[in-house]
Amino acid sequence: MDYFLSSIKSAISQLELKQPRYAPIYYILTSSLIFSINSMLSKMISHIPSSQIVYFRAIIMCLFNTTVTSNQNIQLYGFTSDIYNKLFMRSIFGCLGTICFYSGIMQVSVSEGQVLFRTSPLWTSLMAIYYLKTEKLQMSLFFNLIICFFGIFLISQPPVLLEIFGYEKSENLVETQLMGIILMISAAIFSSIIQVLINTLAKSVNQLVILQYFSIISIGVTTVALFIIPSQQWLVPSYFEMTMLILIGSTSYIVQLLMNRAYMKGNLTEISMLGQSQVIYGYIIDIFMGTNLSIFSVCGTGVIVASLVKVVLDKSKQQQKGH
Repeated sequence: MDYFLSSIKSAISQLELKQPRYAPIYYILTSSLIFSINSMLSKMISHIPSSQIVYFRAIIMCLFNTTVTSNQNIQLYGFTSDIYNKLFMRSIFGCLGTICFYSGIMQVSVSEGQVLFRTSPLWTSLMAIYYLKTEKLQMSLFFNLIICFFGIFLISQPPVLLEIFGYEKSENLVETQLMGIILMISAAIFSSIIQVLINTLAKSVNQLVILQYFSIISIGVTTVALFIIPSQQWLVPSYFEMTMLILIGSTSYIVQLLMNRAYMKGNLTEISMLGQSQVIYGYIIDIFMGTNLSIFSVCGTGVIVASLVKVVLDKSKQQQKGH
């Protein structure tokens, strides 16, 4: 195992040495693809409770991370109480966000789930304005929010919209779609809170330490959920389902490492823009899975992506002015 990890570390170092400009791009594009595959795998076992998926995911990530941190001699303990509190809060919000994500992705298409989850930069900006007080509300952000909400409105396909354009409406489908959207946006908001907490921890602890605590606390939270919540009761997985759960955990860990590396080594604006490639991968997977995509869903996705790209560009301009 030590030889395997050393070989990977050496290969990454060589790539970043020979292609410093393109290495972060490879990382973000690969992580976006794997994240989309991860979403597809979860839809293939849609009857498994989301807490059980997160439980297996956390165990596998914890095993991988323990091996890596041991190999690199990374300290996992001995921090101040303030850092422990932040690690705990990041882990709790991360676990809740992950449960929301896997619950929501079961009720919307992969492409819809990807784009709704990618709205986190908007919620991060709102947190920076109203909670952190580090930014001011500008007309451009307000405009982007309106565009984003319009895109969400299209994806939700409310009955009134379907009636206007002469489409048949199904109450069950509308309710399922709406619940999926609420869960995915909740996951995006939790992701925004996590990003703020990670920024406060980044200079104090290694990224792998954050992952370790997140995995351990997720195991504890989901264990409780599987025992006390009726809709989340444990199901004995088949061999196929067990394989899918292992793949979900493995791909989740790889995504975390690649994404962190991309943001560490690349240009923030460029990496954020390329991260939208998840939506393209999502559509490819939806086509592969034979998902029926409506014109409203496609238009809504396009509108949200446009608003997110504008948010990234606006932030880049603000940072350039600040320098």
